[in-house]
Parts: sequence; structure tokens; C-alpha cells
Amino acid sequence: MIDGKVFKMKIGNKNHPEILSSKKSFWNTDRFLILNRPFQGKVRAFKIMCVYLVVGGLWILFSDQLLQMIAQDPKTMIRFSIIKGWFFLVTTGTMLYFLISRSFKKGEYWSQKLLQSYEELEAIHEELVATEEDLQEKYQALQKSEEALRISEERYRLALEGTSDGIWDHDMAQTNCFIFTRTKEMLGYKDHEIENTLEGWKGLVHPEDIKETMDAIQAYLNRKVPFYEKEYRLRAKSGEYRWILSRGKAIWDADGKPIRMVGSHKDITDQKMAAEKIYQLAYYDSLTGLPNRAIFEEHLARALKEADGTEEMTALIYLDLDNFKTVNDTLGHAFGDLLLKNVGNSLERRLEEKGIVTRLGGDEFAILLPRVLNRGEVVSMVENILKSFQNPWIVDDREFYITTSIGITIYPEDGKDSHALFKNADTAMYSAKECGKNNYRFYTTDMNQRIVEKLEMSNSLRRALERNELSVYYQPQIDLQRGKMVGVEALVRWIHPTMGAVPPNKFIPIAEETGLIMPIGEWVLRTACRQNKKWQDAGYPPLCVAVNLSARQFQQQDLVEIIQGILQEYHLKPQWLELEITESLAMKDLEHTIKILHRLRDLGIKIALDDFGTGYSSLNYLKQLPIHTLKIDKSFVNDITQGSNEEAIAKSLIALAHSMNLIVTAEGIETDEQRIFLQNQSCDKAQGYLFSRPLPADEIEKLLAGENSLVLVP
Repeated sequence: MIDGKVFKMKIGNKNHPEILSSKKSFWNTDRFLILNRPFQGKVRAFKIMCVYLVVGGLWILFSDQLLQMIAQDPKTMIRFSIIKGWFFLVTTGTMLYFLISRSFKKGEYWSQKLLQSYEELEAIHEELVATEEDLQEKYQALQKSEEALRISEERYRLALEGTSDGIWDHDMAQTNCFIFTRTKEMLGYKDHEIENTLEGWKGLVHPEDIKETMDAIQAYLNRKVPFYEKEYRLRAKSGEYRWILSRGKAIWDADGKPIRMVGSHKDITDQKMAAEKIYQLAYYDSLTGLPNRAIFEEHLARALKEADGTEEMTALIYLDLDNFKTVNDTLGHAFGDLLLKNVGNSLERRLEEKGIVTRLGGDEFAILLPRVLNRGEVVSMVENILKSFQNPWIVDDREFYITTSIGITIYPEDGKDSHALFKNADTAMYSAKECGKNNYRFYTTDMNQRIVEKLEMSNSLRRALERNELSVYYQPQIDLQRGKMVGVEALVRWIHPTMGAVPPNKFIPIAEETGLIMPIGEWVLRTACRQNKKWQDAGYPPLCVAVNLSARQFQQQDLVEIIQGILQEYHLKPQWLELEITESLAMKDLEHTIKILHRLRDLGIKIALDDFGTGYSSLNYLKQLPIHTLKIDKSFVNDITQGSNEEAIAKSLIALAHSMNLIVTAEGIETDEQRIFLQNQSCDKAQGYLFSRPLPADEIEKLLAGENSLVLVP
């Protein structure tokens, strides 16, 4: 760089306006010195000759005259002539010696000078050659740097054009200069519509976000964080606010002051919406929109902790709708779901932010009332709720009445933790039902009737296992894309000699509680595997039989060995067995769940996650579970054709499962519209009353033999 301009030299050109070629300069000088050496010798010899002629001529001219003046006789003249000759010879010889000697000394002197000049010229020549080579290398390096810079700039330009991110540049030397042209384009503005100033950018930031955003920038400029990063909202031209992830870094001067800050704006609105949807799925009931049990228990635990050491009480109110099953059976599940939504909304309005309400599942709700001073406050709230149920409920332009039974527990009197409070509130609620329903009961320790009933049911269930009163029914699973039956789900049924058909939701919880679920579950698994192998041996197309695993079974230390033994006993290949676990079971002890499921999958057994979406937190850990199938609960299927939230949720769940390479099975299909919707969403399999109710083994065999038919996919 010379005077701010790049010095460029064309190496090898004959004409160099900036520099004389070092080689040419040296060889011209050397030639001059060599060519002039003979000429200088002749001049020196000519000078000696001239001196000799002058001296000799003067001697001849004056010596003879002097001799005539001195010598008169011939003899004397001859003698002096001889002396004169020798004197002339000696004198001229001596003179020639000194002249030649002096000439040689001058020659040696100038030869030394010449040699020294030559060596200096040689050094200059080498230096010029080195300088020329260095300049050539630097010139080539400069060319490479310019090419690399051009390629880098081209890559940067292509990267900017290829990304959807906006780029911003804040010149802090000109404090008001804030360039964000790409961001404006991203938001739908033309460049001239918003000024490239700090105020122009601030004018787009959501008022609720501006302070935190500026604080984040200042924290970075104060060196409190290694880089600037903040999520905030910018107003688009359409008027909506878009979520932006802003990142940036600054350039600092020698004094450590920021002089420029550059960064990017990434539109993360879709990610925010997806995260919000996932959060809603994880912590809120998909049907009613109420907080689910997970977040409810967090609030309950916090309320109990805050109540410790104070005179305040915490009340847990447990509600169960009376005869809700009749509503579902007579008016349909879709109507029942609408009713549940209305009930949830009504309870939330009655609370007026005094507490929190949740849907526990089915037709059960719970209310938390923290910081209660006396039971009177609870009674007032409960009676207000019961009074609201006296009014007719209007759903789909239909008017009907429904009541609720309520159980109440008070902390710390009725339980020291949330589990005890829930358990005793449930007992109190059943006591209210036993007393005629449509009322409430505070828990008391003498509420033992339900315990007695459980004991009687437990004894009857134990005898049922011994007397072969239990049977296994199979509900077909249909491949929605091919229209074929590809599997069945094994379901236990109990026909009591006097009570008749006992609903599974009545005896399964008792079996779980008493531990009878382990022998019952093993019996169902053994029966299903034996029957599946029997069908295969009969030559029917192989089916995958799905069997539910209970929480108690899952805690068995030898569960994997039991299942492996059953498969070996009936020679059933593991690929034709699918084990179903609920997401609440999977989340109960995630580490244990993952360990057991990996062992089962290693055997070749398929794993299905049942009732997906009804529990909580599963979305956070779903990717850790080695599952094969995701079963969408019927609560998400009921309203999928009504343009409701369930439709969006069902789409999201199917897409989520497929993104994880999982098979999706939808439960509870009752209408052709539901089937078409799921088929259009590429749902893999489905089961429900649209296709078939659960059937005994001989009826399934008739289906396989083609004697009976199913409602299959066109």
C-alpha cells in the first residue's frame, strides 16, 4: 500500500513506469566498465610516451650544446658523449620506472574501485532480484486475497438471499442509524415505509416487550452476557404481531466502547404457536381447556405448603356428574363432550379467581380453594355450585337437567398430602352419591361403606378368576389405507352370575387396587396369545393382538420373563404381539418404563402408547420411549369433523407421530365422517363401533373366514 493506493507491478513487462528493471540496470553498467578498460590503457601508455618524447627531445637538444661548451678536444667530447649516453639511459630508465610504477598504482587503485563498485552493483542486483520476487509473491498473494474476498462476499450475498432471516445493523457512532431492510421485507413493509432509525424499529416493537428488549441489549453492551439474544414481538404491516428471535454482537473500539452492533431477526411465530399448542396439550385438558391434573397438583402442593403454620385451611372439592353415562348412551359421546365443556366453563365462572378447577377425566372435576378461614366459605361455594346445576343445561338447542355429587376434604384434617386428600374426597363423593346424589359430603372417618363394597367386589372378582367367569373379547383394528383388518385388541369381560355384565371401569380399578390385576392380566395375555396362534395355525392371515398392561403388572420384576415364557409356550412370534401402556403409566416412573420397554422391544414385541393426550407431561418425554404405535384417545376423535380444537389437535398428533416414524391408531371411531377425516390425515389404523364392537373369539374367526363382514374402508 503506497499513499493509500495499491501498488501494482506487471512483472516481466519491458516498460515499468514505477521501477527500472534491476537486471537491465546492472548489466548496462557492467558492460560500460568492461568496454572502457582497453581505452583507458591506451591513454595511459600515450601519456608515458609523450613524457618520454618530451624529456628525450629536451635532453638531445640541450645536452649536445652543453657538451660543445664544455669539451674542446675530440677525446674529451667522446668521453662526455659516452657519459651523456649512460646518464640519459639511467635517467630515462628511472623516469620510465616511476611513470610506469605510478601508472600501475593508479590502475590497481581504480581496479580496486572497479571491483568494489562491481561487488556493490552485484549486491544491489541481488537485492533488486529479491525485491522483485517478493513483489511478485505479494502481487500474487494480493490477487488470491482479492479472489477469496470476492468469493466470500458472493457466499455472504447468497447466504443472505437464501435465508429467511432479517439482518439489522446499528451504527452507534450515528446513534439514530438502525438499518433493518430485510426485517421490514419479512414483516411486509417496503423499505421507505419505515425509517432506518432506532425510533423506526422501536415503533414496531410490542409495547409490552420494549423495556425488556432494551434491557437485554444494554446488559450485553455492559458485558454482562457474552452475546445479545432476545425474543420479542414486532408489528407486521397486516397489524398482527410476529414473534422474533433477535441475536447480535457488537464491535468495540480500542477504548472498549461499542461502535457498531450487527445481528439477525428470525421469525419464530410458528415455533411459538407450536410450543403453545404443546404446552396446552401437556398442561390443559383438550376437551374443556381447563388445567389438567398435572398443573392442578402443582397448585395444590403449593397451597398446602403455604397453609402450613397458619390458621388457614385448604379445601379440595371433588365433583362427579350424576348419571353421565346415560347421557353418553342416549345422546351420544359428542353431546356428552359438549356438556362437559359447558360444565367446565360454568365451574370456572363460579370460582371468580378464588381457586382453580380441573377436569380429572371422564365426568369428574376437582376444585382447589386455598386460604380458607372456615368451612362456611366452602359450604357457600359448594351450595352455589349445586344451585347452578338446578338450571337446565342447553346443548345443541336441547334442554335437559343433570346433577352432580360432591365430596370435600380439608387440609390438614382429612389428609397430610395431595394423595390422601384426593382419596378421601373421592370417598366423600361416593358417600354423597349413596345418599341420593345431587348433594355434597365432607369426608369423615366412618365412611367405610365404600371400602366394604370394594372388599365384596374384590372377593367376587377373585372367585370369578377361579370359576372362569372372565372372558376375552377382541375388537378389530382396521388399516385405514387398505381397508383390511390387521389386528385386534384383547379386552377382558366379566359376566357375574347375579350382577350380570360388570363394566370394566367398575372391576378393573378394584383389581388394580387389590393386586388381582396381575393374575388377571397374565391370564388375558396368555389367552390372547394362545388364541392368536390358534388362528394362525388354522391358516387365517396373521393378526397382531394388542394386550393392555396395567400399572401393577408393569411393576412386576419378572414381567419380561413372564411375557417371553408365554410366547415360547404357544410358539407365537413376538412380532404378532403388541403391548399397550397408558401415557400416565409411562410417565409414573420414566426411567423404569424406558428400561422395561427396551427389553420388550429387543424381544421383537411392539409397544403402543394408549390414551395418548389424556395425561400430562408425555409430550416432553415421548421421544425417549421406544414405542411403535401411538393410540389417539377417543376424546380427540369425537369432534374432529366439527372444525373444533380437537380437529387441529388430532392433525398435530398424527403429524407428530409420523415425524417420529410411529404408527398411529385412532380409538372410538363411531361415524363415517370421523373415518374419512382420519383417512385424509394418513392415520394408519382405527378401531371403534363404526367397524365392530368387541367380539368373542369365535365371532372374530367368522370374520377371518369371511362368514361375517365389517364396515371397512372403501
